[in-house]
Amino acid sequence: MSTEPRAELQRLARIVERSRQRLEELDRRKKGVLEVVEDHRRTAAVLTSLIESADAGTASGHVGIGAGVSLPLASSTDEGRSIVDLGSGVYGERTWSGALEVTLQRQKDLESIVDDLEARMSELEEDVAQNAIAFNTMAENIEAEAKPESPPPETPEPSDGTEEAAEKRAPAPRRRRFGSELTLDD
Repeated sequence: MSTEPRAELQRLARIVERSRQRLEELDRRKKGVLEVVEDHRRTAAVLTSLIESADAGTASGHVGIGAGVSLPLASSTDEGRSIVDLGSGVYGERTWSGALEVTLQRQKDLESIVDDLEARMSELEEDVAQNAIAFNTMAENIEAEAKPESPPPETPEPSDGTEEAAEKRAPAPRRRRFGSELTLDD
């Protein structure tokens, strides 16, 4: 096999491998963002429940702060207040409705990021598939070219000696051994 087709195969194999690695990285990022989206969904559900409880005048309960300690949430007809991370380590006090609004906006932004990641993953999957097909096609063509064409069948000539007939026959082509087929690693 000449070095040029082999080099092209190796280049395609590297492209496919890099694309697969990028695809795995995008999938990891997507999973991380989806975890944050789920956290926002839970927070929005709690805030919605608190707002409904305040509207009904029955807002009460306990908020866990860790280590088995919880703080009582006093019953009130007014909407409660919460501390919200506004970004970059800046916190602000908001009503439950305001905190819900911030949470829902963040959730929307995060879902937009997930959609973007999914679109990028889809494009990358197409690229991987096209490059893999190109690799396989090129490998098959190279293998077909590497196989020597079998000579046309000879008509046996009548001869007296079997030694002369054996000398006239061309040597059998070498067979490829197991494991010598091209792979993406070649």
